[in-house]
Amino acid sequence: MTLDFHALWTLTGVGTVVFATLAAPSWRARAAAAIAFAAATAAGAWAGPPPAAAAGLLVAGAAVALLLRPALRSASPIVAGALAGFWGILLGAQDVPLPLAVPAGAVCLIAGTWYARQPAFAPPRMRDEALFVLTILGAATAIVPGVQDGWRAAVNLSLQSPPAAALPLPAWTLGVGVSALLLGGLYSLWSRR
Repeated sequence: MTLDFHALWTLTGVGTVVFATLAAPSWRARAAAAIAFAAATAAGAWAGPPPAAAAGLLVAGAAVALLLRPALRSASPIVAGALAGFWGILLGAQDVPLPLAVPAGAVCLIAGTWYARQPAFAPPRMRDEALFVLTILGAATAIVPGVQDGWRAAVNLSLQSPPAAALPLPAWTLGVGVSALLLGGLYSLWSRR
């Protein structure tokens, strides 16, 4: 399992709950979530999970769209259902038996929708904050594959070049670091009086 797999797994799990709490408690929203769940589960079982970069960008874009245009919240059950379906497929990729993994994704979707009916479960301010966190998580998931490729390239380059002699740390660097630490400590003691 790679870092982008785990980032995608986290994004789909958290995204399912966040988007499910935004869904309106109507039969249309439930039907849309169920159809999206079935479609994502079928697509994930047939073609595998989506690429982390694409999924991260789509989830971050959906979260930003819902933050900026609250009228678009009617689309949140579709996103929640799709993320729940992919989360079940990702659970199956971690050697959870598929007959248990897919219902686990559905239970996560149903629980988020069920508890969202209670106003104390997720007040509007908390939902907006969750969308903001989901935006950051989606953007981080989108950049993980690029960071991994860069890391692999750096490792390959370091293996090909001869080792360079380690240069000693300049004295001014140590002096700046120690003085910043001391001044910060003095400021914190002074500000508490």
